[in-house]
Amino acid sequence: IESTLSSMPVQVQAVFNLSRFENLKNREIAEKLDISEKTVEANITKSLKLLRVTLKDYLPLAVYLFVR
Repeated sequence: IESTLSSMPVQVQAVFNLSRFENLKNREIAEKLDISEKTVEANITKSLKLLRVTLKDYLPLAVYLFVR
């Protein structure tokens, strides 16, 4: 996860961190970074897509570990 996050563009990474780790709302992120809410939404979508693609091979392991 850390490797994928660090490979993201700086702004995408910042938006993701503020959204997921600091629990800020899109409006708050937009104000803090001086970008539009639509840009925040696009960056979150981009980051989640990158994570999904990168971590897809680990899904069977996660299911095995958490569904027992």
